This record gives sequence, structure tokens and C-alpha cells, in this order.
Amino acid sequence: MTTSARIADILLTQKGYPGLYDWAMDQRRSVRPATWDEVALSLRAATDENINVRGQMLRRWGEAAEQARESDEGSAQ
Repeated sequence: MTTSARIADILLTQKGYPGLYDWAMDQRRSVRPATWDEVALSLRAATDENINVRGQMLRRWGEAAEQARESDEGSAQ
């Protein structure tokens, strides 16, 4: 996880959100899932403009977090 992703995770957690990965996935759940660029704009607002990334970078963060979770689940078994 990059430094900015860690900061985003901390800022979201401090505001009562479940963390960057869960927050981003919640943002994408709807009848019409938000694009990653729309989610990135929401992240900017949710972090009081402390985190300003494009959707492509946010998607990479999400993929990396998902791989880490799968790795953690595999090693726990």
C-alpha cells in the first residue's frame, strides 16, 4: 500500500468509515456503480481534500488491498 493509500485509510477511519478498501467498495455499490473517477472525487471530499488521486490510482489501491486480503486469508488456513 502506498503512503497516500495509508493516509487515506487513516483519514477515513478517523471519520468513522471502515477504511479505504471497504469505503471504496461501498461507493461502487449501487444500481449504477460509480466509476473509479467518481469514487476518487468522493474520496477527495471525504478526506477534506487531503487525498487527491485519479480513479486509475484508486483502482490500483483497491486491487492491491484485495490481493493482500486474499493472501492473508490463504495464510490463515
